[in-house]
This record gives sequence, structure tokens and C-alpha cells, in this order.
Amino acid sequence: MSMSRQELRGTVSRIEAAISVLRLRYANDAKFFQSTDSIFTSVFSNAHHEDDDWLAVMVDEVCTRQGMPYPAM
Repeated sequence: MSMSRQELRGTVSRIEAAISVLRLRYANDAKFFQSTDSIFTSVFSNAHHEDDDWLAVMVDEVCTRQGMPYPAM
């Protein structure tokens, strides 16, 4: 079942909060970015197709604030 925008917003917020923990856990950048890429891909798979553009903007904002590349998806 697809998530509502409110649920997606909450999920993306929790991911952003966890990024600092992931950076410590994965000192090797390749592993860090692999882990975040799969997390964001999972969020997109739980979104309604019509929310993809909206969600992409949210993910892009997180990546920009955190200084990390945008997921490959």
C-alpha cells in the first residue's frame, strides 16, 4: 500500500535525522552512499506514482542540506 504525503514527509524527516548516524557507521563513503541510496529508493517504492515529482523535490532538499549526492534510482 502506498504512503500518504504526510507519511512520506515523516519518513524522509526520519531518514534525514539518521544520516549523521549513518555517516559514523559507514566511514567509507561508498558504503555510506550505497546505504542512503537504497533507503531513498525504498521511500520512492512506497509512494503513489503521482507523488514522485513532489517526493523527488523533498529528497533533493535533504541531499542538498546534507551535502550528499542525489540517489541514482
